[in-house]
Amino acid sequence: MLLRSGKAERLPYSLSRWTDLPAAKWEWFKAQLAQGKMVAFDPRTAVPAEWSLRPEDTLGLIFWTKNPENLIQHSVALQPYHVVIHMTLTGWEEVEKGAPSLDDGLQLLERAVAAFGTEHVVWRFSPVPLVPDVIERFEKMAARISKTGLKEVFVAFLQENDLLPETRPQRVRLELLKQMAIRSHGLTIRLCADDKATLGNAPCPGNLRHGICESGDRFVTERPQGRAEQIMQSLSVAKEDCGCCLAVDPFTINETCTFGCAYCYAADKSLAPKKRNTTKNSLPMVP
Repeated sequence: MLLRSGKAERLPYSLSRWTDLPAAKWEWFKAQLAQGKMVAFDPRTAVPAEWSLRPEDTLGLIFWTKNPENLIQHSVALQPYHVVIHMTLTGWEEVEKGAPSLDDGLQLLERAVAAFGTEHVVWRFSPVPLVPDVIERFEKMAARISKTGLKEVFVAFLQENDLLPETRPQRVRLELLKQMAIRSHGLTIRLCADDKATLGNAPCPGNLRHGICESGDRFVTERPQGRAEQIMQSLSVAKEDCGCCLAVDPFTINETCTFGCAYCYAADKSLAPKKRNTTKNSLPMVP
């Protein structure tokens, strides 16, 4: 069977938007690293295939997690790869079952920055919690995280397909964003580009902007000679409508995390309860 290369096809590997791989599936991923390959889905076709995990074949590894402890402990093994860690830290302990506490989460983020560097760690305040003291919680985190050297935070509100609906009207969401921008301790607030309605044309603080969570451009280091558009396109990564890069992913919406959070952007209402806890589900197999 052909072993495909993310680097050759300009596709990074997403680990993983549908389950917290570093926290819930780490032993599986360690086994794949040892084998030098994994079964994962081509984002352009949704067809599973075998993808090389050799560093020379890997464009980049994008980790999405609430708990990067395993990434920190195994940072040496990840050194040959171009890694980016998107860490979700909201302090919404009321719904984030199994995730670190606010103070533990702050310590983990600080350790992740120390292990991987500011250019490889992203703070995600997503979703903006449905709690009365959301600004106070945010400011506490921003005050501490700004000292790590990180320059921005990515935010998003609850998505329509989740178990907890977004009940705040546009004017309330906009005011929350403005308050976060004022109390961000110098961090730039980047609202998910998918949420175009919240910002609109309203006057906003200069550090409140739309943002692309992961464009994938960081993984493209080559610079072509000349100005040929054809060469430029061959060195770019494919993008979704929101601007995020397409990425190979070993999991699907039917393989969600086992934490059981009351809110999860990857937990669709239409999923049966037995599909929402996939501890014993088989991993993708090549047909």
